[in-house]
Amino acid sequence: MSNGQIFISYRRDDSAGYARALYDRLVQHFSKERVFMDVDAIEPGLPFDEAIKRALDQCDVLLVVIGKRWMDSQAGTGLRINDPKDFVRLEIAAGLSRDIRVIPVLLDGASMPTEGELPELLRELARRNAIEVSNSRFDSDTESLILAVRKALGESADAAKNISDLLIQDMRPDINGEWEADVTYDWQDARYVEKFVFRGEGDEVYGTASFLGTKKGILEGSIKKDGLRFITRTQEIRGGEWKNPKDVVHRYRGRLLGNELKFIMQTEGGYSEHVPIEFIAKKLPNPSLHPRG
Repeated sequence: MSNGQIFISYRRDDSAGYARALYDRLVQHFSKERVFMDVDAIEPGLPFDEAIKRALDQCDVLLVVIGKRWMDSQAGTGLRINDPKDFVRLEIAAGLSRDIRVIPVLLDGASMPTEGELPELLRELARRNAIEVSNSRFDSDTESLILAVRKALGESADAAKNISDLLIQDMRPDINGEWEADVTYDWQDARYVEKFVFRGEGDEVYGTASFLGTKKGILEGSIKKDGLRFITRTQEIRGGEWKNPKDVVHRYRGRLLGNELKFIMQTEGGYSEHVPIEFIAKKLPNPSLHPRG
């Protein structure tokens, strides 16, 4: 018998950053033991397909995360969703066959696939009511999603709201302002002074974070107690192929230690694989506090 398990189905090259952010938010409300996302939930050495099947057999809610590239084709084989070995197809078919709650999650204006676009086993998905999640309304959209999941699991919506209120009431650490870090990336001769500007109230974080010296907007930013998380996005081009850039997500996790932020940054997607890098950002003095005399 399940204790209210939640399974996140997604495509890595379509929505890896969003899926991670949703996972983190769900774990805050339901605990890590109740939320399955392949990267975190599969122990090293376990067969990938067997672990997913076991999780699907136990889950009560299946979240199908759909971005704008979810229906893309793969080289030489047509639409991935039509491939009988496609993991996303297998995950959704398993959820629909068990008659559990299947919730499509549409990202940043992505469209719901029609019945005619889906293979026969998945056509019921097109009749499921979807929830939209956008970057500009991420906090409120994910709160709606959490309430929907709690309702599907038969849990009190009031309990979810109370937990959310308590999180928001937590004292916000003093991170607003400008920060600077000497960062060495995981390729040869790649060392940059990166600058960070943090703004926001409560658990919200926005602003800019430079990557290779270029400012990037902070997305999906949040802070709880002394833990800071956000992502930025860039594109990677290989061999001068300007027409075929790949989206890249840079995932930052920081811990506040006085006037220092100890970061781990992981780069995901693109043409290259990267290991996590660590660096320390230091807060810069506020010029307004030191007027010229």
